[in-house]
Amino acid sequence: MHCNSIIYKLSILCLSGFTTVLFGQDKSSEVNLVPNSGFEEFSILPSGWFYKGEDFTALIKDWSSPTEASPDLYNGLINVPPTWKQKGFGNQYPRSGRTMAGITVFGCNEGKPHCREYIHVNLGEPMVEGQAYYVEFWAMPLETGLLVNNIGVYFSVERMRERTDREVRKLPQVLATNVVGNEQSGWTRITGEFTATFPYRYLTIGNFDTDENTMVIQGEDRTQPFGYYYIDDISVQKRPPIIEAPEDELADWYPIEEDKTIRLNEVLFDYDKSSIRLDAERELKKLLKFLSEYPTMEIEVTGHTDNTGGFEYNMRLSTRRARAIVQYLIDNGIEADRLSYLGYGNTRPIATNETESGRQKNRRVEFRIRRV
Repeated sequence: MHCNSIIYKLSILCLSGFTTVLFGQDKSSEVNLVPNSGFEEFSILPSGWFYKGEDFTALIKDWSSPTEASPDLYNGLINVPPTWKQKGFGNQYPRSGRTMAGITVFGCNEGKPHCREYIHVNLGEPMVEGQAYYVEFWAMPLETGLLVNNIGVYFSVERMRERTDREVRKLPQVLATNVVGNEQSGWTRITGEFTATFPYRYLTIGNFDTDENTMVIQGEDRTQPFGYYYIDDISVQKRPPIIEAPEDELADWYPIEEDKTIRLNEVLFDYDKSSIRLDAERELKKLLKFLSEYPTMEIEVTGHTDNTGGFEYNMRLSTRRARAIVQYLIDNGIEADRLSYLGYGNTRPIATNETESGRQKNRRVEFRIRRV
């Protein structure tokens, strides 16, 4: 439904086309693919308000802002500035736990900075093509903000990164086509089902349409010229019958998260050598596939040695080993600016250096995900 003007008459929420489904006791269908689904885990200690998307990304574990706009988090440790508090921000409570997120979903035509905000997360595992999924999240409008529709969930194969603080045009698989909430409502559950047509890895919540195509309701106390909603308790579950996922050679590297270190178990080196052995080919092709599937990912390759030889020599040798892997990746089409390397010598052993088998395990390389 298109609406170019504000509708003043309130209506009862009806999410047409969506069904609330309660599953039985099939345990496989109860696994939530959304990590940190209630925003309770933080990467750093909360301290203040957000003015940039990267502030949100740095603070909350697993979630990020995929645009330059700045979603918000509300928790007893986060102080809302008085000017925003006066507008009603932070006066409501999370649906569960101690934390909730908040996003602007309408207001570009009124000139509001950051008139579209989105929250973005890497699913705990890729979706299975042909599998039906049940999607649920809870939303509550800012008490002084406009009521709108078009709040939806967009699933994608690749991570979303957009240099804008306005709307991002996508086709969400789950969408609230009618206005969410009313003057009396608190938290409203938005649900939907869809069948995955690709191995989606990411979930993004927000309004993916323009102000002109968004239906709006303004109540007596809704004095702000924008729409803003709190979000909490997001869930994505497989809907029976469960389709077995195809074998994924990258499965042991999930979940994908920044600062995670992954060992290349089949990439080992001969004593005092930095040349890549033939038996490393399979693992290196796996790494190439990994970097191709995540085209914005940046990694740091780290080299290691056993304890044979002097400290300085081993530092140089480990650096050569890491550099050899980076050169292999560049030679096979990976952009150099996504890669860096570092040598740790024998300072980080993973096995004993008292046996040859242990020393062989220590002559290895790993990589750290700098950016997803």
